[in-house]
Amino acid sequence: MQKPSEGSYEDSGLEVSYMKGARSVPTTEQPVHQVDLEQVELEDGLNEACPMQEAAEPSGNKRCQRNALQRIGSSVSHTLETFFYNLGHGIASSPWTVILCCFLVSALCGLGMIKFEVKDSSAPIWIPVTSKVQANQLWTEKEFPLRARYNVILVTADNILSPAALREMSEIDTAVKQMVEYNNSQNDILEFNWTSICIPYGPGKCVSRSILELWEFDESRINKLKSSSEIINLLAYTERSPVFDDPFEGSDWLGDLTFNIDGGIINAKAAKLVYAIKATSGDELNTRIDAPDLLWETRFVSLAQRFGKREGGALKSVDVKAVRSFRDESDQSFEADVILLAAGIVIIICYVAIVMGKFNEVEHKVYLALVGVFGIGLAILVSYGLASALGQFYGPIHPILPFLLLGLGVDDMFVIIEAWNNLSTFEKQKPLPEKVAIAMKHAGVSITVTSVTDFVAFAIGASTALPALKSFCIYAALGILFLFIMQSTFFVAWLTIDQRRQNASRDACCIWIKYYNFVPNKCSQFQFLPWMLRKFLAPALTTTPIKVLVLTLVMCLLGVSSYGTYLLKTDSNLAWFLPTDSYLTRFFNRYDTYFGDGMLSDLYIGNVTYYNDTDRIEAMVNDIESSGYIIEGSLVNWHREYIAWLETREANNVAYYGLDLPWMYYGYPEKEQDYFTLLNVFVGKYERQYYPLLKWNDTNPNNTRRLEASKISFRIKDLESTDAKVKCLTFFENLTESHYGREAFVWSPGFRNWETNRVIGNELYTNLGLAFAAVFIVTLLLVANLRVCLLVCLSVIITLVNVCGMMHFWNLTIDILTSILLILSLGLAIDYSAHIGHTFMTVAGTRNERAKITVATMGSAIINGGFSTFLAFILLATSNSYVFITFFKVFFLVVVFGLFNGLGLLPVLLSWIGPEPYLTATHKSITSNMSITLKDLSGSKHAVDIDRLLAGKDRSVAIPNTTNQQKVELYIEGLPDRQELEGGERDGSQFDEESLQLFNRKPDNARGISTQEELDKMLSDLEQQVSGAAKSSSTAGNVQPRQFNFTNHNDIIGDCERYLNRI
Repeated sequence: MQKPSEGSYEDSGLEVSYMKGARSVPTTEQPVHQVDLEQVELEDGLNEACPMQEAAEPSGNKRCQRNALQRIGSSVSHTLETFFYNLGHGIASSPWTVILCCFLVSALCGLGMIKFEVKDSSAPIWIPVTSKVQANQLWTEKEFPLRARYNVILVTADNILSPAALREMSEIDTAVKQMVEYNNSQNDILEFNWTSICIPYGPGKCVSRSILELWEFDESRINKLKSSSEIINLLAYTERSPVFDDPFEGSDWLGDLTFNIDGGIINAKAAKLVYAIKATSGDELNTRIDAPDLLWETRFVSLAQRFGKREGGALKSVDVKAVRSFRDESDQSFEADVILLAAGIVIIICYVAIVMGKFNEVEHKVYLALVGVFGIGLAILVSYGLASALGQFYGPIHPILPFLLLGLGVDDMFVIIEAWNNLSTFEKQKPLPEKVAIAMKHAGVSITVTSVTDFVAFAIGASTALPALKSFCIYAALGILFLFIMQSTFFVAWLTIDQRRQNASRDACCIWIKYYNFVPNKCSQFQFLPWMLRKFLAPALTTTPIKVLVLTLVMCLLGVSSYGTYLLKTDSNLAWFLPTDSYLTRFFNRYDTYFGDGMLSDLYIGNVTYYNDTDRIEAMVNDIESSGYIIEGSLVNWHREYIAWLETREANNVAYYGLDLPWMYYGYPEKEQDYFTLLNVFVGKYERQYYPLLKWNDTNPNNTRRLEASKISFRIKDLESTDAKVKCLTFFENLTESHYGREAFVWSPGFRNWETNRVIGNELYTNLGLAFAAVFIVTLLLVANLRVCLLVCLSVIITLVNVCGMMHFWNLTIDILTSILLILSLGLAIDYSAHIGHTFMTVAGTRNERAKITVATMGSAIINGGFSTFLAFILLATSNSYVFITFFKVFFLVVVFGLFNGLGLLPVLLSWIGPEPYLTATHKSITSNMSITLKDLSGSKHAVDIDRLLAGKDRSVAIPNTTNQQKVELYIEGLPDRQELEGGERDGSQFDEESLQLFNRKPDNARGISTQEELDKMLSDLEQQVSGAAKSSSTAGNVQPRQFNFTNHNDIIGDCERYLNRI
């Protein structure tokens, strides 16, 4: 077989053909203006990539030796590229139609906001709906409905048991009880005074508990106190409250106590004043309806805060907690941080405008940045509307969602813009719809990989049993899905419109201003980040010393992070969701300091046979007492006290003489109904403090009353570790079930936190595992290469370990919020790595070359995306909200480690053990912007596609028939001069002599080119040869096709190809 020349120029007028190997593109009999081979079917690409090898060639083409998965990968890649090519072409052809459709879809989906529902941390959203704790809470709310709202004031002093401190406490108490509301202009229902709103306790008495009971809350008596000893003596000798006639313990109302040798209290640093009011709103934590209890609590908080601002008195601090305080402060926290979101959006818009455009009148893109962020807002609206329509509530962690979608959306914008900027010179000469189509063909696959993996991660997370986590994951999954749709359509449509403006040389801000013969300033054409990546980072990562350094850093960080991950604890506390400067936060901190007296809990007993189960109930209570979990002496056991009372003569007298019941010879009633009759007398006359602990079958005191439910109170010790709390919860569940099954259980509001801690670890690991498996499958299907998929997942795993480990050192724990953020971390880490893995597969060449080109071409988009994500939440570092501060910490770690592993570790691993590229992969250059153009005298330009040239594809550019007066000019742009060659770097070293001689080979009398002058001379010779050939072969006005050969590989196109492949 005759081997054709590797380069030839033909004239048909003039046809220039480039041939390589044993293949050629047949010349056409009919001349055409331009042959565009950019869109080639996959089958043609595969055939061209795997030509028949000459028998003399000892080894086959490695790119032809592919397994089924690699062929599937090429097929998937081609299918997605074709889809996005057609999508981009359609959008660019009718951008305004696409924009209108996006607005209509967003408006329709936004209608779901009609069902928008907000739930705060006080609602049972942190525990599974099927958990025992949740069922127990619902039972207690049904059987023991809220009748009172307890509000607390906590005061501190050097010595509470001093006349001065007590006088100031009495002043506060009097002011609270004098709060009134008359002639309310909004609603007369809101009117109140202390006696109308308090919980009554006998004639003329209200439930108000504090040390002031010793003086019956009489301010005049308290003002007459002269010394601390007088107070200490009264406290020591008082056993029952003079107001409520129940057992009185000073330690119940005083904190940080000092005792004398006899155990008497002689000093206290803190005291609390408790006020019980009627729950007229019918909702313990509702703050959004008009009711006198809510208005009273608002005034109560304001009053306490005014006393707290006083200086110079005996009281050092005054803190307050009302029932409505938690919701008020939670809402205020998020409302105050809305300004941070607004500021973050402004920063993002500025940054995106700076990065996407260039600093001149026409090429900057401030409006494109605005509409891009506006498109993200539309995705957020769609997410909120659809999630609300699906019945999902908006919880306390949902405010971070806009920050998340903002970061992801801007990342997609950068990928699209980067694909647009990376269009080759040949591609830039195409019509605008085709240019947009080509950019989307390259960018669409990348944003599809990241968006689908993020969507799948959150869709898997939505399977959790935790309502708050489930709701957030549904909001996030919908947001990511529609963010992908909006950026692929809405943003691309505006990109097309903006490019139309730019092509018309209209001002980027004042679009009515049009420039003629606009020439951008030189400075605006310089892009620093791509230059840095191309000049330094990309070449450095392919050198052995830097590779070793990167791996060493990764191993060191992985070791430290693994240790931190091992130490990472599971813990959550609803109080964390309050602002750090909240008055309620200060109250909780001081209360824990001065009143660390355990957690109030109750043993609830349902509708059992109380009359026959005395021993059974007592055995269960004894097991609780001996468990070691409760504070000694904290048990409030109505049952034990009642049984003891029945054995007294007083009880017999009451039964026999007062109620005409049989005499109890054995200290126990003979009939069941007598048991309940005497119990009613016991709690109604003798021990009234037990009355709220019982629920009767009716409200009328008669002989048919029966007990339906009851509770026995005690305090659980303060437990430090989460494991101890979970074990305690499990112990009580098992204990009560062993005695009574589901008819008895222990419950406390704090159990909700404990239940969250018990399930959150398993939920996190399960959801992360499922999400990671799903992401692996999706990445494998889209990238379609097992080795790349494994390397990408390895990078993601290392990032997650880094984040978890550093969370421990940054004083974070595993709770519901950090669990959500770790799922987010999985999605972001995939973003940083998947772009690199996918791009690596689309580039031909050696592993080092492909890794270098991958970092150089995709690095700026990834860095800009990561940095823009960082900018989106940087202001959150100044927030007082636990949600936003934690969001900042975790995402800071994700961005830092995600970028390091994605742009450092992964390219290094790919440069060593990366797989062969797709069959359709092309050669790319990171340092050249070369173009080859043929132009005839009429001015028609005919470009040679360098990308296809370097991919090994034949290239034919046919020029219409010319006359003997016409000539053809050959233009080669972007060639480096000799100084650049001599100063350039290759793999961290100087160009070798062979590289410098690339344009200076002179075999067999052929003239090479090494300087601009020689290049000009060669172009001139070519022009003369073409003109001369045209004249000599002109007959009857026609020029027959003719071929011009240049010997020994010195044709211009051949030298261009070898140079590009070289660098």
